Amino acid sequence: MSTPISRRTLLQWLAGSLLIVGNRAVAGAFFLPKPGLQKVKGTVRINGKPAVEGQPVSWGDEVSTGANSEAVFTLESDAYLLRANSTVTLGVAAAEHFIKLQSGKMLSVFGPGPKTISTQAVTLGIRGTGCYLEAHGRRSYVCLCYGSVVLVPTAAPQQKMEYSTTHHDSPYWIDGKKVIPAKEVINHTDDELIMLEALQNRRPPFYQEERVIKGGGGY
Repeated sequence: MSTPISRRTLLQWLAGSLLIVGNRAVAGAFFLPKPGLQKVKGTVRINGKPAVEGQPVSWGDEVSTGANSEAVFTLESDAYLLRANSTVTLGVAAAEHFIKLQSGKMLSVFGPGPKTISTQAVTLGIRGTGCYLEAHGRRSYVCLCYGSVVLVPTAAPQQKMEYSTTHHDSPYWIDGKKVIPAKEVINHTDDELIMLEALQNRRPPFYQEERVIKGGGGY
């Protein structure tokens, strides 16, 4: 299991976002960071070249991480946390954007509007959603942390599912043609979702100010 972002780092990133409660307009102008790489740990590459914090991330790019590495980045109204040994393609096809997790693990939150996110094993049609994905070849893990999704297994499109959740309610493993309810929520935390949404001056639907201050990110 990957090590979560530290409490110190989380509170530093949230320092401005807590002003949302009192004055959302001022907080937005004060806190919203410049789009691109917000955090680089270890080896992070964009299109195969070493990347640094503050570097832009654009549609058409491929972002990858090495061993013991991690990347946090924003793109338009979305925010992503890419775990170690992971590769994501931020693609453009027929003037439409798509996100493909080629390998590894990724937590992401999305602003308004439809998006398509996929692995080798599954395609998700999402809108204003938070989700966690793991890509292990023909096997993938999907946790719709909150929001709505149309889930289509690549090997069994007839098993298409449409559902909504509010707080990690229905995680699944997609293994070839099988869609298997997962026994537990793995490898991501509420604190990380709060952090990603804060980068876009938003709060997840389960947000509680007490949780942010005290740091209870478990399930």
